[in-house]
Amino acid sequence: MLARLNEEERRQVGLEDEESITVCLTSLCDWGNLSAARDAVSARTIEEYLRPKMLYQLTQAGDLAERALAEFDEGLARPGELSASALRDIAEALEELVGLMASEELDTGKAVRTLTELSSRFDTLVTRAQMFIGGLQRELDRPEAEEVSFLALKEELLGYLDRFVKELVNATFRVSRLLQQLESADISPALEAAANAELKDALSPTDEQRLRALRMWQNRWAGLRGWFIGAHDHQAHAESLRSRALAAIPALLERVQRMHALRANRADRATDFLMLARWFAEAPEDDDLHRLWRVAFGLHSCRHMRVNASTLQAWAGIEDSERPSWEDCPPYIITITQWQRGRAGTRGKPPAIVDRSVARAALLEQAEEDSRLLTAARRAIAVRTPCTLSELEELDAPVFDVLMDAIGEAYALIGLGETRGSASTADGGLSVVIELPHPKAVDSVLNTPIGTLRGPDLRITLQLTDEPSA
Repeated sequence: MLARLNEEERRQVGLEDEESITVCLTSLCDWGNLSAARDAVSARTIEEYLRPKMLYQLTQAGDLAERALAEFDEGLARPGELSASALRDIAEALEELVGLMASEELDTGKAVRTLTELSSRFDTLVTRAQMFIGGLQRELDRPEAEEVSFLALKEELLGYLDRFVKELVNATFRVSRLLQQLESADISPALEAAANAELKDALSPTDEQRLRALRMWQNRWAGLRGWFIGAHDHQAHAESLRSRALAAIPALLERVQRMHALRANRADRATDFLMLARWFAEAPEDDDLHRLWRVAFGLHSCRHMRVNASTLQAWAGIEDSERPSWEDCPPYIITITQWQRGRAGTRGKPPAIVDRSVARAALLEQAEEDSRLLTAARRAIAVRTPCTLSELEELDAPVFDVLMDAIGEAYALIGLGETRGSASTADGGLSVVIELPHPKAVDSVLNTPIGTLRGPDLRITLQLTDEPSA
């Protein structure tokens, strides 16, 4: 074994001779990682028989420890990442699973392969995303960092986060709809087939093992669903990841701004105060301490700044030969306003009061016009409901804005498993009720002046609150 290691490897692991290797092997045996047995069969001489060699073999605990260390090394060497390809693979696997569930007879082999690939890609996505966000947060929290490497990575990192957020938003909507379709089609047979396939090569699987395998696949499916859809009591993890990624962008920009500020101004106030404290400690007398305090902080009266008539009269009474210090000169008395605001009051006529009645009237007229246009747009779309989105013809911009605001208010209040939502606008002027279509229904297409809207064919009912219901 020693001959297989070069000099550099021996120095790294601390193995210099056969005795050091024997000590390490003995420690592994004591820990339970290895099992040792005497090798008396291969002895050829009396000396080899009296000093037999030992045969070492990995125990079950040692094998598991070795695999755990290998997994740890692999995870430590490979950095975290936001895998957009994993999102696309998950969506494609779910589409394939939807096609399999829609067939009259389930192809269990293909369903098991699809579920296995789906579980693997989902684990990769979650694990790598957690590592990436954790590493990025640790980098942002570090008080000091290598400025050159961080600034070189900044542009690439910002583009990386921006691309992933866009992919995540598109994939979340796509995956959520596919998951709802699979739940309506009952995914239980596919999960049972995956659990049975996992125990296919077992020697004699028990009912408890089958139940445990089925629960494991059910938990995996629940974790996948919760990651993309969420529930009443907690937010979807995909939305949390999107929020963390979006929050990292301004944090990166703020970090870069701090670096530029430090580069422009290298003054360290903490170091200055430490030096000042050292000077105070080394001052020989109290008078020196007072002079140092005055020079450092300047907390004394400024008698030499300005003069007035009283100061000039006092100076006139001083003989030229005396020439007193400015500290002994008469002080300049200032008003309370100067102490509080730093300037004296303005002399002369006070400024005239600005008449803002015309501006207020213009703002009031503009507000009334906006309210009238909003009410007209609401009435124009309310009279055309109840109907589905596909039944609406091309809408102008104000009416389309009213429709989108109303749908957004009601859509946010639809609970998990519900197909109906109702709400009112923020000003209470319009009530809205929407009903979700069947998952297999054809999407609606709505033409607007700013583009074409495609989405679920919602059934919508709008009503002005100040008008009686139909």
